[in-house]
Amino acid sequence: MNLLIVDDEAIAIEGIKVNVNWDMLEFEHIYEANSMQQAMSLLTAYDIDIMLCDIEMPNGSGLDLIEWVNAHYPEVISIILSCHGEFDFARQAVSLACLDYILKPATPDDLMKVLGRAAQQVHEREKDARYRKYGEDYMSRLAGGGDEDKDAVEKVCNFIADHVEEDLSVEKLAEQAYLNPNYLTRVFKKRIGKTVTEYITEYRLRLAEDLLRDTRLSITMISAKVGYQNYTYFIKQFKKFTGYAPREYRQKYGAQKVDGIKLR
Repeated sequence: MNLLIVDDEAIAIEGIKVNVNWDMLEFEHIYEANSMQQAMSLLTAYDIDIMLCDIEMPNGSGLDLIEWVNAHYPEVISIILSCHGEFDFARQAVSLACLDYILKPATPDDLMKVLGRAAQQVHEREKDARYRKYGEDYMSRLAGGGDEDKDAVEKVCNFIADHVEEDLSVEKLAEQAYLNPNYLTRVFKKRIGKTVTEYITEYRLRLAEDLLRDTRLSITMISAKVGYQNYTYFIKQFKKFTGYAPREYRQKYGAQKVDGIKLR
């Protein structure tokens, strides 16, 4: 998760960096820009998730920048930080779908709260996209045919993708497809090539691999996110599946930091 701070005053950017407890957030890269043009270049070059932006800047205001971001990178979450509290500015911020409008000088608590909210939105969006992707990948493995059995299995796979954090039993999944649990077990095995339980286990552990590689979430959080409330059991299952303990797997396959980029 990457953050871009845009302010024409270097001291203002430094104040934000000093006042925020970055250890409590999960930003990997923190970029800095002193103008609209520089910010646009960074947004084009890197994957920015959240932008904290001042309004008044030379050669293009923060509002102009946010309007450009909305048109070109609508997934970026924008937050305005300004010394102006006029209603017109706030109204424009609302019209541009900004997450929040904070007055300078912002307190550390205000900054932590708004950045925490933004980070949560990013995590939820990434989680939904990741779960959906895994669901689509697994569904691509279904055999051909458009009969009711295939539709039922597809519905079950989609439900697993959307509810992977929950306790998933064959009985609960059968209810979603309006099938008898025994019948679902047979048709699922025929279509997917593995039992429902085997499918869920593999799905969860492959998702755990992805989270260990591409996020900085704690192993405890990952265990819960993929549906293992028993941390010790998760460790055992993951090692059995991959040959590595989760911490070893992250050390071996986790994304490397990029030289020349400020990391937190």
